[in-house]
Order: sequence, then C-alpha cells, then structure tokens
Amino acid sequence: MYEKMFQSLDRLVVLSEQQREDLKRVTTPQELPKDSILLEQGHICNHLHFLVEGAVRYYYHQDDKEITSGFRFEGDFINSFYSFISRKPSKESIILMLDCKLVTISYDSLQYLYNKDSVWNRLGRLSIESYYIQLEEHFFSLQSQTASERYAHLLQQYPDILNRVKLGHLASYLGVTQETLSRIRAKHRNRQRLRN
Repeated sequence: MYEKMFQSLDRLVVLSEQQREDLKRVTTPQELPKDSILLEQGHICNHLHFLVEGAVRYYYHQDDKEITSGFRFEGDFINSFYSFISRKPSKESIILMLDCKLVTISYDSLQYLYNKDSVWNRLGRLSIESYYIQLEEHFFSLQSQTASERYAHLLQQYPDILNRVKLGHLASYLGVTQETLSRIRAKHRNRQRLRN
C-alpha cells in the first residue's frame, strides 16, 4: 500500500528514506468495505486518508435531499479539509463507493510531522493548492457550463467514472435530475457514434 502512496507523493515532493519511514510510523494502512462511512456530516474530521485503491463520494443533506458534492479516486487525499483545518463540524459526509485501501494519519500526527520537517509543510501546501484548484474548476463549471458540457468534461477527466459511480449520484453532482442525465448521456453517445 505504501509504495503506491509514495509514487503519488513523489509527484509533489521527493521524500528521503528517513522521511518515508517517519510517515510510515505515524500512519495506518486500512482496508475498508464498500458503504463504510469515513466521516459524518456534523462531526469533526480528525483524519486525513490517502486513497490507494477504490472510490469515495462526498455528500450532504439539505431539505431532506442527499446532494453529492464530489468524488475522489486512487491517488487522492480524502477528508473534509474545512473541518480538518478549522476543527469545526464537517458540512459533508464521506462514504466509500467501493471496497477501499487507504493510508490514514490523524490530525495530531500530521501536526507532529509539520513541526518535525519542512518537507511536510511543503507537501501539505501543494496538496491543498491542488484541492483548491479542483474546487474552483468545479465551481466555475457549475456557473458557466451547461450540464452537457460538465458531463463531457467529467468523462474526459475520469473516463471510467460511469463504471464506478451510480447515475443518481452523478446526476446530483452535475446539478441535474437523473432523467436529464439520461438525455445528456444519449446525446453524448450519438455524438460519439457520428464522430466514429
């Protein structure tokens, strides 16, 4: 599990053998089954997870509706950054969509690493910057793109997403009904056929 995590982290910062050992000492590898809840809305997020294998969904409840706010896949960090950083209750829940392999670190252990070596501060900053860019891209797409354009962009970004995400959750994430998503998918398939 650690090797996949280190390969991904090396894209941000190259860790020495000692730094890798330091990280191993304060993290826990986990294998959790599908439908496990990593975080419940209203609870404080006390852990940061690195997703080695699997897929997770972020969602929240509003007016008795469950709204999907995001997905994360292999190589992503998983947590509610809002709650983890502010130490306030999370505004969303996180659930495993598939059986997952994760490497987990507690808030306190991460603070320990931040104080131990500046490489961890750099890694934290780069990770947060990457996450912020994803959030801004999603916000921009919701504001400026049609649902069809958002769908096409999502397929381009995650080509196998339709095999991993329920259509109802995908529709919620795109901000459309499931019926609208079905129409968008049909039009998209027709366009693909015409191109081929």
